[in-house]
Amino acid sequence: MSLLQQFRNLHKKFASVLFVFFFLIGLTGSLLSFKSAFTKVIFENKKISAESKLTSILPLDSLETIATTILNEKANMKFKKSEKVEIKIAKGTVLFYYKDAYSIQLNGSSGEPILIEKKFGGIIQDIHDGAILDSLFINKLSLSKKVYSIIMGLSLLLLTITGTYLWYKPKMIKKSR
Repeated sequence: MSLLQQFRNLHKKFASVLFVFFFLIGLTGSLLSFKSAFTKVIFENKKISAESKLTSILPLDSLETIATTILNEKANMKFKKSEKVEIKIAKGTVLFYYKDAYSIQLNGSSGEPILIEKKFGGIIQDIHDGAILDSLFINKLSLSKKVYSIIMGLSLLLLTITGTYLWYKPKMIKKSR
């Protein structure tokens, strides 16, 4: 069997097996370009703007208490603590992230709420990068995501190499005749 035939068979087998995954990656990748369309604004206070630069900041535990109280009130939820905090010094804001894709942005100096959102794009991101496998298997090490990423990356590389060879080799054969 010639190298061209071997590459054709390998390319066909890999492409047919991984078609669904590449389709999902393409679809979710396209949807991620419109991630902001999957965000619901619950509260926005345009009167309160962030300081141009965060020079003094309230203690983080106080800001978290304020954020949790306001979020529970405005979104009708019962959160006790945030999962993650992000301080944007240049913008003068502090963002708190909660379960179920809720987030609240506060003015770091005054603690006043600026924006409360619920982002639905997280599930799309999880499907796209394979993190959904870790949540399905309750894997704290992100092992499923890493294995998925390695398999998909190497498969795409293999399909690119074999596809290029399958496209280029017949052209070279015609040219040599």
